[in-house]
Amino acid sequence: MYDDTVRWLVIACVLLAGAPRAVAQPSPAPAPNPNPTPSTHPSPKPPDPVAGDPVTPPAAVAPPTPTPPAAVPVPPVPPRKPTAQAKVDREKAEQICAARDPSCDWLATLGGLERTSVRRALTARGYELDPAPWGKVIGTIQVVNEDVFAEKNRVLQFLNTFHVTTKEHVVRREVVIAPGEIWDQALIEETARRLRDPLFSSVIVVLPVISSEPGKVDVLVVTRDIWSLRLNTQYTWQQNKLTDLSLSLSENNFFGLRKVVALGLTMDQGKIEVGPLYIDKNFLGKRLELRARINTIVNREALLPYNRDGLFDIGQLDSEGSSSTISLRRTLWQLSSKWGAGASFTHRFSTERGFDGKNIRSVGCALGRDCVILTRNAAAMTPEDEKLPLIYQQHRWSFTASAVRQFGTKVKQQVTVGYTLDNNRPRLLDSFPGTVAQREAFIARVLPPSEVNSAPFVSYSLFTPRFRTRRNVQTYDLAEDLRTGPDLEVSYGIGLELIGADANFQRGGLGGGYTLPWGRDGSARLGASYSTRYQDGELRDNSASVSTRIVTPNLGYVRIVAESALASRWNERRNGYFAIGSGTGLRGFNIEEFIGDRLFGTQIEARSIPTSLWVLRLGGVVFYEVGGAADTLSTLQLHHDAGVGFRMLLPQTSRELFRFDLAFPLDGAERGSPKFSAGFQSEF
Repeated sequence: MYDDTVRWLVIACVLLAGAPRAVAQPSPAPAPNPNPTPSTHPSPKPPDPVAGDPVTPPAAVAPPTPTPPAAVPVPPVPPRKPTAQAKVDREKAEQICAARDPSCDWLATLGGLERTSVRRALTARGYELDPAPWGKVIGTIQVVNEDVFAEKNRVLQFLNTFHVTTKEHVVRREVVIAPGEIWDQALIEETARRLRDPLFSSVIVVLPVISSEPGKVDVLVVTRDIWSLRLNTQYTWQQNKLTDLSLSLSENNFFGLRKVVALGLTMDQGKIEVGPLYIDKNFLGKRLELRARINTIVNREALLPYNRDGLFDIGQLDSEGSSSTISLRRTLWQLSSKWGAGASFTHRFSTERGFDGKNIRSVGCALGRDCVILTRNAAAMTPEDEKLPLIYQQHRWSFTASAVRQFGTKVKQQVTVGYTLDNNRPRLLDSFPGTVAQREAFIARVLPPSEVNSAPFVSYSLFTPRFRTRRNVQTYDLAEDLRTGPDLEVSYGIGLELIGADANFQRGGLGGGYTLPWGRDGSARLGASYSTRYQDGELRDNSASVSTRIVTPNLGYVRIVAESALASRWNERRNGYFAIGSGTGLRGFNIEEFIGDRLFGTQIEARSIPTSLWVLRLGGVVFYEVGGAADTLSTLQLHHDAGVGFRMLLPQTSRELFRFDLAFPLDGAERGSPKFSAGFQSEF
């Protein structure tokens, strides 16, 4: 969820106000996790520009009582530029507060943006932080919602006119601890995690303040909204082309109630989807999450001045179908919740395409032989009369209903039971080229199975509710939540002809990992997964992967972040493949340049800590990548690239970073030729 219009306006305001200049260019948002992990064709569409985290329903909390006597006003202090010493000071402060030492300085535990917001709130309301809340009874829940642009600048503050700040009672109902209870630091931290929703807020801080009632402590919640009335944009620029785009003209905080009303547009390299969107994370005030989106789909190629592939009518905005998603669920809204349930319906009638770089990928279908999905080099050596475009029509709808029971304290366990009905009927376009034999071979090699799956299922999962707060990994200077310890999920489903399935089958999955904290704000994770389907006496659609992710503690002015994945699929009947290149890893190569049933990818970045420049946070990275994909490990060739990148955060409009990368391939025909890409979020 991003607002380039606002971002550019803010940069213009910097110049008008005579503030220091900062170069800010828009950047795209690739798929939710743009790293060299397994992907299948067609290329994934960009994320919804207004998608958010799970529901945050209300908790019953008493209304606020009159504020305590005013403390001596403390003028706001500009945030210090992040330095290595500042990180050390914060670490010491966190240790003192964790030890429940009465000398605890809560402000020193915060990032620069958070510290500035808290100081303004304390001054405005006359509150004073309580250094020792432990063992005290909570008096009231106090909420201070800052303006989006709280800085003392007339031009910026004028922009607040177009934003409705979240109502205090909407924030208060998210608090998971109530007046009359004893101060519990774990519940205070859970409250902060629940409110830290990238859809609505940039700054969230929950701290103790001295109560007007002797011997008690009040809870102070300080928030800072992300500007909501806007034209949200996400886009990806690769190989000198706009490959992905998401737009939404939306009110992301309708009447200050944390509800989203929008008209959204999503575009990939082949199609455009447009339609209304509604998100209500507390539907009817019953802790229900309602999401609904309905789209019409048109082809993108018809908008171009030429008809590259001969598959469209030039100059016409051809309709290609429609899609929709409607879901209603009662979430496990806090760690102590026991029951949840939900139901969802989706449909997608569309034309799907696979891409190799900027062009539609070719499939080699020689007479008398099976078809082969071609890479760019192989396509150049394949006769034209054997090449068919990777394009087909998808007609699919599905319905899922489930209920979940959560139990446990030190180890949270969840048991889910449900039912899914899935109908998938892919087919070729009427204008699809090739002979009858080639078309039949193409269907067998490329199209997913045409089938109806009707299957009840059960799953079991566990995790340890241990969390750490850190900064400057996925975003800059804002709190990020990391769950540590083991996690596991096991699922089993059975398809039955008796209840409408085309065939009897069994399917299962196993996945899990362990996240180990490293130092104060680092981590190391090892994860693995496996899925399969048993039908007609054999295991088919097998897929397995193992991955690692390492985030070092802050090393002075930088930290190292590395991620690696190895994945394989075999006896595959769904006709998918893994792909790596550009937005899916190996930034120095073309989009999905390498494909196959085996994939390996590693990315390593040295990331700087951010530097403050007015309302901006700026930083850079140096990176190295290695990876590849092929049908077998013996034929998998590793490719390398290296490069530099620029990162920027404008917290008033997003929690996530602008990303600009310049990568240089270290092998291949284009060795040394720079490749520029831009996006949102950290690369991985």
